[in-house]
Amino acid sequence: MKNLYLLFFSIIFFSCNNGKEEAIKVNLNGIWYGEQTILIQDSVMTNPFWDSYGFFYYSIRNDTLIVEDPELESVGKIEFIDKNHIKIIDFQRDNYILEFERITISNPRKFDYLNFESGDVEGRLPFFNMHIDRNGLVTYEGELYSDLKGKQNFQLDTLILNQLNQLFEMVDIWNYPEEEFLPVAGSGEMNLTIRYPEGEIIKIDNGLFEGKYFILQKVFNRFESLLIKKKAYNITLDTAGGSE
Repeated sequence: MKNLYLLFFSIIFFSCNNGKEEAIKVNLNGIWYGEQTILIQDSVMTNPFWDSYGFFYYSIRNDTLIVEDPELESVGKIEFIDKNHIKIIDFQRDNYILEFERITISNPRKFDYLNFESGDVEGRLPFFNMHIDRNGLVTYEGELYSDLKGKQNFQLDTLILNQLNQLFEMVDIWNYPEEEFLPVAGSGEMNLTIRYPEGEIIKIDNGLFEGKYFILQKVFNRFESLLIKKKAYNITLDTAGGSE
C-alpha cells in the first residue's frame, strides 16, 4: 500500500511539472491586446512593460520574462492562463499585473501593397521610406537617423505578412477618422498608403495613430529595428539583395 501511495504521488508530481513545462512552451507569436497592444515575432517583441522604441529580443527563463531593452529594465513574471491569455507581473512597478489577450483574426483581407513614410523631428526614430508588396518583398530606404542607410531589399515571411494584415483588421483601418487626428507639434509626419487587390486605396497623410491605431505607429515607425534583428540572426527573414 505504501508503494502504491508513492507511485500515486509521483504521477501527480510529474504531471504538474510537465503541465507547467508545457505552459511555458506556449507559442507567443501574435498580436496581444492589453493596456498597450504588443506584437511578438519569434524571438523578438515590442516591449510589454514600457513604450520603448523598437523590437527587442526576449527570453523566458522558468517563469520569468526578460526583454532585452538596453534603455529600461524590463523583467517580470509571466503566467500562462491558456494559449490565448497571459498575465505579466511587472517587477519594476511593485508587481503591477498586466493582462493580455491574443487577437486572432481568421482570413484577414490581404493588401496588394503598402507604402509607409516615417520621420521624427526629435531624432529618436529613423526617417525612412518603405514599400511592402503582397508577396512580402520589402524595399526599404533609410535616411536620417537610420541604421539601414540607402535602399535595401528584404523578404518577409508569411507570419509577418499575416500579422500586418491582422493589424489592419483589428484597428478597422478602413474607418480611420482622418478628420479627428492631426499631427501634434514635434511628432513628425507619418504617411501610410495601402492598396487592396479590389482597387480600394487607403491613404493617410500626416497621420497620427493614437488610441487603438497606436499599434500601427508602434510597429511601422519601428520596423527598421525588426528588420535589423531578424537579418542579424536570420530569424524567419531572408535577405533578398543588399544595399544598392
